[in-house]
Amino acid sequence: MSNTIGASQVSFTSRAVVLIRFIVKVCCGLLVFSLVCGCDLTGKSSAASTLTREERLKLATDAYFKNQCKNQWALLWPMAREGDGEALSELAFELGGGLKMPDSDMKVDMGVRSFANVLVMTIYAATASKYPDKRNLYHIFDPATWRKGGVTVVSIRSGLISYSSIKPPPPVSMTKLKNCLSQANSSAAGDRCVAQAIKLGLIPGFSEYSKAMDAVLTTYRPGSCVGYRPW
Repeated sequence: MSNTIGASQVSFTSRAVVLIRFIVKVCCGLLVFSLVCGCDLTGKSSAASTLTREERLKLATDAYFKNQCKNQWALLWPMAREGDGEALSELAFELGGGLKMPDSDMKVDMGVRSFANVLVMTIYAATASKYPDKRNLYHIFDPATWRKGGVTVVSIRSGLISYSSIKPPPPVSMTKLKNCLSQANSSAAGDRCVAQAIKLGLIPGFSEYSKAMDAVLTTYRPGSCVGYRPW
């Protein structure tokens, strides 16, 4: 009888440990969810603001690779809009991998819209004063991308994100811009690269772009990832 009771106690204890671990895991998940979702996506009023920069980046990366793209803008955009190059680069990478754009311009293909915004974020990430990041330059300046008859770029109209098609800049201009971005190692050098990109019609100014992105993020809630790469 005592052996039976002892075995029952061990079994009960094991089940209790498993249950406790499950409860802790669920609670931790709910805590993260509440931190991320209890805010608007511009990050202007957010419980997620209590997270450190490193925690935001890790949570965003983990969620993306688990195909949980719902919270990416809430985690990354508040840093990106402040000029954090690593956050801008991460958003550009994820847009290239399937993260949905928050704008709702259905007249333009989703992949095309994503690439246009990847272009903006990659250039500003490479020239950022905080945590500059040049990881996506190789993809953006792939010559095959610029041999097309037209390239769609972001254009801000009446304070809103819009799109327009332009003739690809001459190869020599694109090479010059790529070299500028790759070698920029100061704010002044980065500003010169940005000026080149704006003159070529590839990107809008960052301030107006940020305001336009804020405008759509206040009303739009992106859903899950989709599997495509626009380049």
